[in-house]
Amino acid sequence: MQIITVLNTTRELRNSKVDTAILPIGSIEQHGPHLPMGTDWIFADEDAKRIAEKVGNCYLLPALPYGNAQEHLGFCGTITLRPQTLAQVIRDIALSLYLQGIKKIVIFSDHGGNWIIKPTIRELNLEYPDLKIIHGTSMGGRPTDVHAGDSETSRMLYLNEKLVKKDRIVDSVPDVTQEYLDYVGIKALSDHGHWGRPSQASLEKGKEIMDNAIESMASYIKRTFEKLDSLERASHKRRSIIPKAPKHSRRRHS
Repeated sequence: MQIITVLNTTRELRNSKVDTAILPIGSIEQHGPHLPMGTDWIFADEDAKRIAEKVGNCYLLPALPYGNAQEHLGFCGTITLRPQTLAQVIRDIALSLYLQGIKKIVIFSDHGGNWIIKPTIRELNLEYPDLKIIHGTSMGGRPTDVHAGDSETSRMLYLNEKLVKKDRIVDSVPDVTQEYLDYVGIKALSDHGHWGRPSQASLEKGKEIMDNAIESMASYIKRTFEKLDSLERASHKRRSIIPKAPKHSRRRHS
């Protein structure tokens, strides 16, 4: 099994004929008083090396040190990319590999704030059908109620039963985990475009789901604003992450 890295030559990569690349992504951000600011980057780099050893026959890229860490800017040393910047960096790297014939790419992050990776993977896969970009791990178990299933059908029965075509209800539960939506879209997984068991839906269940959801959301909204107000009163004032212009005025040219 070959593992090609940036320490190899371009000729060695070409001759290896590896068709898979691994792109680890970390972050440079504060990690409290006891861990280094490069913790996520260190983890990402080391994880990638160990994954490459297990997978084999791959092009192991250096871990990208920078991610989306805006929430940590209150502490010095944190470096962040905007979500759209990180997404564009991922796109550029993926398409660079794609143009060289490497069309299987694993992207994973050791920083939870890099949420933009998920929609970026989905977008690239749907734009380039012969490209296969996957996450480094499964995102949970096999779900049974994702889209137009029991929950949504029940809620619609409760809100407006006439809008539900009961004679067309069929169940469809793909035999995969939910991140496959990022890989191939829903049409490749479900002939009818839904994921769930609408046959189990009921008006009563819809009322219960909606009542509980509204109660939970309203409670959360009230609690959250109260907590934010109390934090503000305690002088934990937030500062804008937008850099301020220098206070001194610019020199005017005559």
